[in-house]
Amino acid sequence: MSYLSKDERREEILQAAMRVALSEGFTAMTVRRIAAEAKVATGQVHHHFSSAGELKAQAFVRLIRTLLDADVVAENASWRERLHSMLGSDDRSFEPYIRLWREAQLLAIRDDEIKGAYVLTMEMWHQEAVDIIRAGADAKAFTLNDRPENIAWRLIGLVCGLDSFYVLNMPEMDEAAFNQHLETLITLELN
Repeated sequence: MSYLSKDERREEILQAAMRVALSEGFTAMTVRRIAAEAKVATGQVHHHFSSAGELKAQAFVRLIRTLLDADVVAENASWRERLHSMLGSDDRSFEPYIRLWREAQLLAIRDDEIKGAYVLTMEMWHQEAVDIIRAGADAKAFTLNDRPENIAWRLIGLVCGLDSFYVLNMPEMDEAAFNQHLETLITLELN
């Protein structure tokens, strides 16, 4: 094992937790599993993080930040395309992130650290939507009849509800229906 500074070792453990989270989910994120992935002793995990919950929460927030920062549309995409993509991307490579976000929502009911991380990631998502709505309005691509913050929450609420139907394989709720409903609300809210 090579010598790493405290910050480097902490980052190595956090990266290992992120890999475990993406590939196996929250339930697999035990200290023992993360330590094995990071190739460190379990004591190292406890040394760098006050609890397994803190490590899970930090890994989750970092992963969702990565998801929100991903470039999924072309640089010349319209503001509408940017908003739609940020709210409901069709990119299959993001499925592990979405699956983790769904799991965090369920765990938030009984785990305060995950709840805090989940709330933070929802606020991050909201801010991304607000920024796109504002930029689209400034570019005269959107007409605002309400505050961007309110519009963003309604759009996110729709996406979360539609995602629940999609996960349950509800009749008439496939990917095409999801996108059509999202497009309809974007049109109603911004044009």
